[in-house]
Amino acid sequence: MENDASIIEIFSSYQGEGTHVGERQLFIRFQDCELSCKFCDTPLTFVPNKFCRLESPAFSKKYQHLPNPISQATLNKIIGDFNDETIVLTGGEPLQKVYFLREWLPQVKEHYPQRKIMVETAGVHFGEFIELAEWIDIVSMDIKLPSSTGMHPWWREHEAFLKAVQRAPSKKETYIKIVISGETEEKDILKATQLIASMDATLPVILQPASLYGRFRSIPTIDQIAHWEDMIKPTLKNLRIIPQIHKQMGIL
Repeated sequence: MENDASIIEIFSSYQGEGTHVGERQLFIRFQDCELSCKFCDTPLTFVPNKFCRLESPAFSKKYQHLPNPISQATLNKIIGDFNDETIVLTGGEPLQKVYFLREWLPQVKEHYPQRKIMVETAGVHFGEFIELAEWIDIVSMDIKLPSSTGMHPWWREHEAFLKAVQRAPSKKETYIKIVISGETEEKDILKATQLIASMDATLPVILQPASLYGRFRSIPTIDQIAHWEDMIKPTLKNLRIIPQIHKQMGIL
C-alpha cells in the first residue's frame, strides 16, 4: 500500500558521518537498495524485515519490534515521541520509497514545521528527488566510485542528481560523501573531483575511509588518504576527511 513502507529501524543518535557529525538526530532507516557496495554495512537492507526495530529510550539498546510495513499514522506517532531537530531519512536507499515519502513528508512539515528533513542518498535517483525536493532541507549525497564499490559507474546519474539539487525550487544545504577503500583508484578520484567542480567547487566534500565490516577488510592507508587529499585540494575548496564516528562510539 502507498501509505505504508517497510522500515528497518528508528532511533535517536549522534550523526556519525558528514558535515553534521556529532549532532543529535532522529534516524529512520528504510529497507531496500538497488545498489550493492562492497563496503555496505547494512545487510538488513537486502532481506525482508518482518519487524521494524525502535530503540527507546535512545542509547538504551532496548527495542520495540513493530510489524512491517509501517503506516504513515504510526510513523507520525513515533516521531512525535522524539524531539530531535533533524529527521534523517536513510537506508538502504530512502528515495526508493518515493511513493510513501511524497505523501508522508508534507504531513511532517505540517505538524512539525520546525524540524528539518535530511536525506542520505546514493545520489542516483534524481527523478525521485525532484518529486520530493520541496520537503527536503539537507541533502547528503554519495558519489559511488566504481573501484571502491565493485559496481559499474554511476557518473551520469550522479551528474543528473547534482543538477536536480541545484535546480530545486528552494536552495538545499548539500554535501557530498565519497567512501574510499584500499582498492580506490586515482582515476575515480579525479573523475569525481572533475564532476563536482563542474557543478560547484565550493560544495563540502567528505572523504570517508571505509570501515571494517563483516568480510570487508579493504580499508585505506593513511598514505593513500593523504595522497588523494593532495590530489583534490587544488580543485575542491571545502574538503574534509571524516571516518564513521558512530562506530568508534559504539552507538547506532
